[in-house]
Amino acid sequence: MDIHRCRFVPYQPRSINALAFSHTSNAKQRTPADLKLALGRENGDIEIWNPARGEWTQERIFRGGVGRTVEQVQWTQDVIVPDNEEQPQKPEDGPLRLFSSGGSSSISEWDPEKGVPKSHADGNTGDIWCFAPQPQWTHNQARNSTTEVQAAPSQLLAAGCADGSIVLFSTADNELRFDRVLTRPHSKKSRVISITWRDRDTVVAGFEESVIRVIDIRNKQTLRSLNMGKSRDGSKTLAWAVKCLPNGTILSGDSSGELNVWDAQNYSLVQRLKTHNADVMDITTNAAGTMILTCGVDRRTVAYAPQSNTASSKTQRWYEVRHRRFHEHDVKAIASYESKSLSIAVSGGMDTVPVVVPLKNWNEEHHRSLPHLPQKPQMSVSAKARLMLTWWGRDLFVWNLPPRYREPSDQDSVSDEQTSQKLLGQIQLRDEESITSAEISTSGNMVVAATSAGVKLFQIRRTISADGFAEVRSRPIDLPKVMAGHGANTVGFSPDSKWLYAVRPNNVLSIAKIVPASSPKERPTIHDRVIKLDRKKRRVQTVQDSKLGDYSRHISAIAFSSDSRIIAVGDLSGATDTWILEGHESESTLDKATADASSASGSEDDSGSESDSDDETDSRVIHNQKWIRIPSGSQLPSLESAILALSFKPSSAQPEHPSGIHGNEGLHATRHNHHPISPEHPPHEAGFLVAVTANHQVVEFDVLKCRLSEWSRRNPSSLLPDSFKMIKDRVMGIWFDTRPAANTDRLWLYGTNFMYMLDMAQDLVTVSKQDTAMVKVGRLGQHVLEVAPDHALVKTEDGDGEIKSSKKRKRNKSSGAGDEMTERHKYSAKVRRTTGGADDAGMGLLSPPRSPKREDGDQDDDEMDLDDEEQENALVTKRRHIERDEDGEKPEMGPASWHTFQYRGIYGACSLQTQPLPGGDGEGDGDMAPEVVVVERPMYDVELLPRFTSGQEW
Repeated sequence: MDIHRCRFVPYQPRSINALAFSHTSNAKQRTPADLKLALGRENGDIEIWNPARGEWTQERIFRGGVGRTVEQVQWTQDVIVPDNEEQPQKPEDGPLRLFSSGGSSSISEWDPEKGVPKSHADGNTGDIWCFAPQPQWTHNQARNSTTEVQAAPSQLLAAGCADGSIVLFSTADNELRFDRVLTRPHSKKSRVISITWRDRDTVVAGFEESVIRVIDIRNKQTLRSLNMGKSRDGSKTLAWAVKCLPNGTILSGDSSGELNVWDAQNYSLVQRLKTHNADVMDITTNAAGTMILTCGVDRRTVAYAPQSNTASSKTQRWYEVRHRRFHEHDVKAIASYESKSLSIAVSGGMDTVPVVVPLKNWNEEHHRSLPHLPQKPQMSVSAKARLMLTWWGRDLFVWNLPPRYREPSDQDSVSDEQTSQKLLGQIQLRDEESITSAEISTSGNMVVAATSAGVKLFQIRRTISADGFAEVRSRPIDLPKVMAGHGANTVGFSPDSKWLYAVRPNNVLSIAKIVPASSPKERPTIHDRVIKLDRKKRRVQTVQDSKLGDYSRHISAIAFSSDSRIIAVGDLSGATDTWILEGHESESTLDKATADASSASGSEDDSGSESDSDDETDSRVIHNQKWIRIPSGSQLPSLESAILALSFKPSSAQPEHPSGIHGNEGLHATRHNHHPISPEHPPHEAGFLVAVTANHQVVEFDVLKCRLSEWSRRNPSSLLPDSFKMIKDRVMGIWFDTRPAANTDRLWLYGTNFMYMLDMAQDLVTVSKQDTAMVKVGRLGQHVLEVAPDHALVKTEDGDGEIKSSKKRKRNKSSGAGDEMTERHKYSAKVRRTTGGADDAGMGLLSPPRSPKREDGDQDDDEMDLDDEEQENALVTKRRHIERDEDGEKPEMGPASWHTFQYRGIYGACSLQTQPLPGGDGEGDGDMAPEVVVVERPMYDVELLPRFTSGQEW
């Protein structure tokens, strides 16, 4: 493989300012299916992370804009009591709502389905520095409510302002509006810098004047003012963070690096802990209030525990358990969540990297750093023109990709400009919104970019400047108003550069035809008719999914077949929708269709509906072609988790009738008249689609038959190599390297720091579990390493692929953070077993993986009955025997899988067209090698701002 490793792309990730989980911690309940983490960054972006099963996935990014920032994010969820007097019903959780603030006097509510601001509410005061949601009513409180209103009261938002006032916002009736002013400024310099709720009636706020005030919202009375005093150098003490324990104890972190504990009854100072060398920026606790975590600008994360769990709140004392430096820069925010299966805290700051820290198993598990780069690669390449497009903010950058190999005779004739990765041009959008998606066409002559406000299309041309340097010039191309006037989450081109698609914020897929220009100097045009491809509605699988509306219907991946006649989209629910292109573009109707387009209404064709019959209408016909759903009448099976990547297998199969003037001619089977559109479908070889999900399932679909392919039927995801299952970072993208002459059909997958190869031309290696006393796993010199059978998976030596297993097997599940610590890092038992009589001084320590006994009563989720798995494996074995009998002996194959972790911070990777290697004639597959562009942006190349404090660098 010929790889271009590029580190010249100056993408700058932004610092993390705010973190918030969507649900309140409850260690006695299961993890909600719709649990999310909102992460706010300095540039106004809000990232939505899904921590399901500890497989952290960045599902969406709500883009910001020019001059915007996110200083704080919060979630609310009301408890609703159904209004039924005859048959009282149980309280239910209402919809999840996301709010943010950032350097202005207003609070914004976000639409989780569309990823855009839904509404704004102004407090008519100074800039909002902090805000906090009112504690949610419990189900018992809502059930025992005797108020006239049957629904439990909604959650208020208390906001602290720069002028010293505290404002309340109402979220009732699914709206966001200003409610009232709780307190007025106490002095000229009384900025509110932190705020929290002690209960539903009491607000605790930290002021710039070294005071913490406890305020009753019912009568606007200040219950107590807690004086923090001055620091050692005589300056004011700023309470950057305030937090309340479940028993009412008030915690405050200040600019002197101290954690202060205030009594819950008389508000007196109980304890002062000096654990930080600089400002404490944020505080969080576990669900029971028996563990405290603080973070600050000294990069420390400090954990505290009570000295006596039985002591009263008046005499309860806290001590520092540990402190670690998980970050390379100032830490600004930390949030925690606990349930039966999760017990984690997430922190972030100026180093742009989110870090997940275990709470309950802090002495048994490692922390984990999440990727600092977007899940979706912000890059695209043109294989024919050898151009690369990258983007962030409002800017598009076009780079030159020189050929890696040249003939010796051309060495002297090629200039340095053609052999270097040079920035050829930059395009800046005039919109204030940040770019959500962009792509360069395969031909390299068009670039499309989208924001939440609109879609822009440009024609680009390579030219030579007056100085003799190569550059790219761009000019806009007019789009139909229905496409240009609406924002889009994803945009792109078909491989033949004849179709332009856009996924709107409401997850509607629109597609338009590109009419090529008659000469290179003229601009291409876009057909006025924009087609809307409707997706089939699917039943919501769980009640929890509806709490975010149609959030799970967000299109997360899209792919075209190599002949541009099949399009597939996948969403966060794991569903896949596909369409095929019927007919052939006829040159005899091309001019007529273009002329008819000028008289079209110019509005999007809304004739499509959820019914299949509407797909057959002629209103969708453009140039004697139309997009329809797969005619089989069924749909592809839904997968278990969000679809991260889609890709069709490359195919060189040609249609039975070539495209041209007579491509659409044919007689109807019964009426014996000419078909207006050829019913011919794409070749079967072009319809194999590979999908990769958030839990790293690799599935291949036979799209034209709406079922799993034979390879997936023989190779379920449970048989994927352990080296792939152990990877924690999620897959960002995939591509194929198919060479029939070499008997390879390689699927390449990549993430932030890994690349993995699976050869789909051969079956995966099966594993079996040996029911013996001890299982040999390797040797160290003359010593044999053995472990118990519950901890060993051994490859089968026979070719039958049969799987033997015990009755039960427990899955190794962490608390949601990193892996289990080794035995030498935690003081637990070590297993040592040797054979032979020699000295075992050189024997290594063997630490079998743990199978923890769950104490949360949730063992049903962690144990897997292998009876069904045995049946599945037996079916796989049968299918492989049938395949072997039909195909006979297969030629010798290469490795079935391969991986590397030698990459750091992969920003994106794309495959270029294959090219002949030096010395090859380029006529056979054996002389061809894939060419790949890998863009890296490791953290050590990112320029960060100077640290606030530079003490104790180690």
